[in-house]
Amino acid sequence: MPEGENNTKKSAAENFGEMVREFGNALAEIFKNPKVREKAQEFAQSTGEAVQTFTNEFKEEEVKQKLKQAGEAAKEFGEKAAKEFGDSKEECSQKNDKSSRKSDFEVGIEKAVHWGEHIAARKDNHSKSTRVQRLVSYNVAIVWSFILLIFFNFFREYIAYYHYEIAEGVGQWIREPLLSTEFVAVLPILNIALILSILGNGILIVLDRYLLKQGVSIVLHVFSLAVILSFLRVFPFNFDLVPFPNAAQILRIILTIVFIIAAIGLVVGIIVKIVRIVITTIRLET
Repeated sequence: MPEGENNTKKSAAENFGEMVREFGNALAEIFKNPKVREKAQEFAQSTGEAVQTFTNEFKEEEVKQKLKQAGEAAKEFGEKAAKEFGDSKEECSQKNDKSSRKSDFEVGIEKAVHWGEHIAARKDNHSKSTRVQRLVSYNVAIVWSFILLIFFNFFREYIAYYHYEIAEGVGQWIREPLLSTEFVAVLPILNIALILSILGNGILIVLDRYLLKQGVSIVLHVFSLAVILSFLRVFPFNFDLVPFPNAAQILRIILTIVFIIAAIGLVVGIIVKIVRIVITTIRLET
């Protein structure tokens, strides 16, 4: 046999032996027990030497053929093992991509939960605020509601346009009410809202509870919203008395915008307070 061919065959045999030894060493790294790992490495070393000796008995073409068959068998075994015990590399990467990419629905749920937790955290502010501060706010609300109740029922004509006139050398202030006679259509719902504000805040003075406060606030917000909608529907204002160009139209637009903004704020407030009640109730149950 030529020397070059012998060297080539020897190189192939040595390479295959090295592959077996490396494979055995890789398997040995799996075991954490030092004794087991040492035995596995010894087995790999002896197996590699045996394979090298065994392959020296074959011709180069036979070695290549056997190596090819061994490689195909190892590939087939690897595919079957991956299918049986776990996901393939592509499947793992696809799962990782799916787990890293969140749908809009999942993102929306996370934001809603975060928002709910943020709102529920307001309960802690209620418990941290002093009893005196809350009592002051309740009393201020009651006094203010009394003032408005008396004013709109007995002194509403003072919401007027005032101007100074001189007649026969005598000057006097002229008062022209801005509320029209249609205001009586709004007055009942306004009185109910103010009376409920007095009663609700009076209850909170006696029973200062977080959930009760939120419930009272929702009721008061609903009636306040009803008052604003009544003002928008009836609009009991007479701005034609204001003697400025386009004053009536401008004041009507401004007041309408103010009412709409206030209504939107009340709706948002109702939703927020409902969410607070739901989140707090869930926390108490858990």
